[in-house]
Amino acid sequence: MDQLIRETTMSDAAAGSTLFEEGDPADGVAAILEGSVEVLKQGRVLATLGPGSVLGELSVFVPSASRTATARANSPVRMIKWRADDVQGRLARHERLATAIVADMAFVLAERLDRRTQDVVSLLKAAGTRLPVSELERFRSRAVE
Repeated sequence: MDQLIRETTMSDAAAGSTLFEEGDPADGVAAILEGSVEVLKQGRVLATLGPGSVLGELSVFVPSASRTATARANSPVRMIKWRADDVQGRLARHERLATAIVADMAFVLAERLDRRTQDVVSLLKAAGTRLPVSELERFRSRAVE
């Protein structure tokens, strides 16, 4: 436990502050303890996350990843952060914690994948299924704007 405490930091953010921007290096994973965070892509809110939610999970699996969206504090936020450097080594040292983290992230990622699949199905229904891929892509980009 002492080693784990040394590897994590507590972080507070004021309402309206940006936690990270799309394209920033993925420097770690954080769990929201208090408050809520909006996840934005191209200025649009994709999700609002609250206590117990995880941000930056991609850095656990892909150490060289960059942020895929922007995160902004919707209210005062308190988080616990785990740096991305040597995540794999730390997971190996903390087997029980690693199992809990990976199980939680699998659920989060599966839920996000399901939402994206539903988005694609909705786009296909709206556009018709006989359009060429290039037309579907053009339709998708207009729908996102």
